[in-house]
Amino acid sequence: MAKKKKELKTSIERALQNPRIKNQYMKEMERVFLGPKASPEHERDLQKLHDSYGSTRFEKQAAKYIKKYGLPDDWGALLLLLDLKKANDIIIEVMERLVEISKDRSALEKKGLKSKLRTLVLTSKDPAIADAAEAMIEEI
Repeated sequence: MAKKKKELKTSIERALQNPRIKNQYMKEMERVFLGPKASPEHERDLQKLHDSYGSTRFEKQAAKYIKKYGLPDDWGALLLLLDLKKANDIIIEVMERLVEISKDRSALEKKGLKSKLRTLVLTSKDPAIADAAEAMIEEI
């Protein structure tokens, strides 16, 4: 029995030496860990979110996306969500996520985020959002 396990292990190890098989295996593992966000349906829903930006459908599409998948991991989609009008709690979560992932972004992207947050400080009707945006500018 031990010999079979050893043979099995070495055959798996040999298979993973092939770059094509290893790449396929890594993609499958990524799908397992990402869950629903790894599906082709997610890509379509994310595209719908981007496409609805600036229209009357945006709020509804954002709510539908967030309910199904949670906050997006996509930098651009997160920036779009800062323009939600009726979801103050989500806007604060989005700002926190953006600040968290901004550490790995370019200086230009960080500058754009700061600009977007400054706009929120000046235009938000909710003082909690304005205060949170001001605090997060300092964190970037």
